[in-house]
Amino acid sequence: MRIIDRFDKYMNAKDLNDNQVTVSCGLSVGLLGKARRGDSDLGKKAIDKILSFYQDLNRVWLLTGEGDMLNESTDVAATHNRIRYWVDVDATAGGVTLFDDQVTTKYIDIDIPEFRDCTDAVNLYGDSMLPLYKSGQIIILKEWMESFIDYGNVYLVITKKGNRMVKYLRKGSDAQHVLCVSENKEFDPFEIEKDDILRLYLVKGGISKNTL
Repeated sequence: MRIIDRFDKYMNAKDLNDNQVTVSCGLSVGLLGKARRGDSDLGKKAIDKILSFYQDLNRVWLLTGEGDMLNESTDVAATHNRIRYWVDVDATAGGVTLFDDQVTTKYIDIDIPEFRDCTDAVNLYGDSMLPLYKSGQIIILKEWMESFIDYGNVYLVITKKGNRMVKYLRKGSDAQHVLCVSENKEFDPFEIEKDDILRLYLVKGGISKNTL
């Protein structure tokens, strides 16, 4: 059994998909699929990233198949409290100005119990979400993995063109569009095409930098 086959077993046990693993571990897009097809190996760098994030995964088992899949001494709950604070990534609450694995690798792991289901945090700048979120806050995010949009919530929207913005998402004028709405009524709503959305993150809350 190959390393990728054992990791697939772990992914199945944890109900993980390729996109979740790729984003959480900062892997190259398509790397897992290439490894399954035999086009490339995972490589030491990718394996180290995987083991660093999924700390309950037994390194020896992953590499050799020996022993148990999970580390007995690992606090499994703690692995799900890790939030990656991307220190040099900004989200805009104004107009539209990429927050993904390819843009930066500079992040700090933070642990906030109140946001135990969240995955990422970024800096927010701009006034369009006042008074809900203020410029200079850190917003706490959970990647939206569903195939539908839960309208009425606040999202960090990343488009295929590299734009990112924090807005309420509501139904657009037709099935191909979504309406982006600001909290601050001085900012006009606008539509974007659904097909232009690369990734969505649900904004679960915000904290001020001076609280860290």
